[in-house]
Amino acid sequence: MYMGKHPAILSEQSPVRSLSGKSRLRVAVSDLVQGARLWGLWGLMAWFDIKQKYRGSLLGPFWITISTAVMVASIGTVYSHIFAIDMQSYLPFLSLGILIWGLISGMITEFCGVFLGNESVIKQIRMPFSVHVYRLIARNFIIFAHHIPVYIAVALYCQVELGWDALLALPGVVMLVFTTIPVAVFLGMICARFRDVAPIVQSLLQLLFFVTPIIWRPEALKENLSWAYLNPFYALIEIVRAPLMGQLPPAALWSMALGTAAVSWLVAFPFFARFRARIAYWL
Repeated sequence: MYMGKHPAILSEQSPVRSLSGKSRLRVAVSDLVQGARLWGLWGLMAWFDIKQKYRGSLLGPFWITISTAVMVASIGTVYSHIFAIDMQSYLPFLSLGILIWGLISGMITEFCGVFLGNESVIKQIRMPFSVHVYRLIARNFIIFAHHIPVYIAVALYCQVELGWDALLALPGVVMLVFTTIPVAVFLGMICARFRDVAPIVQSLLQLLFFVTPIIWRPEALKENLSWAYLNPFYALIEIVRAPLMGQLPPAALWSMALGTAAVSWLVAFPFFARFRARIAYWL
């Protein structure tokens, strides 16, 4: 069986109780690296997750794409009149905001169960814990890819002029993934230890949706525009959204995104190294 014979899995670390601090950090790094090397495994598992979830469905994940398109059209029509904004400029902003926020919020919601949902696998098969994190992120990006036609349709309708600058969205996507990995590890461990954290996270996400410039433009804050720049979710959304609208994101937002990624790793990685060995006992 493949999972039982892979060298990276066979080299899975021994119990950590007797390890020193440096050894724990080394084991944690090894977990993340070995998990990344198993990209064929977690990529295939993510693909089968999609097939399993929508087995028997006629359109599969495209049902979510249809509902997203309807939501974009409905909110775009109503709010462009409420805010007195030109539809041609508002729809691309709104559609990309909803799509990227859906990706971020969907991942964060599932991060809370990344280890709990794989309890049987973790207890029966020795493999890097990070495999489950990479699998979850890959699954959400596959679903996100199904929504891209929604923005293509909006861009064609609104005649968005895209050039080579649109490729600057790729570093934004890389930054998004780089930031979500430590968040997934941290939330997965916290929610495995304290089961009441998951509903708190979901409630906070609902609040963050309304305070983040997704359905409203940051210019609406006027002289308080800098408040939006202090929102790390706005930074992570805008470094992907702006290039796809033919714009360059402000340097301040890239600074916020880099700072968010640095803080995420500085908090999550030592926590992962310290308590990694207890994950199986918390499940």
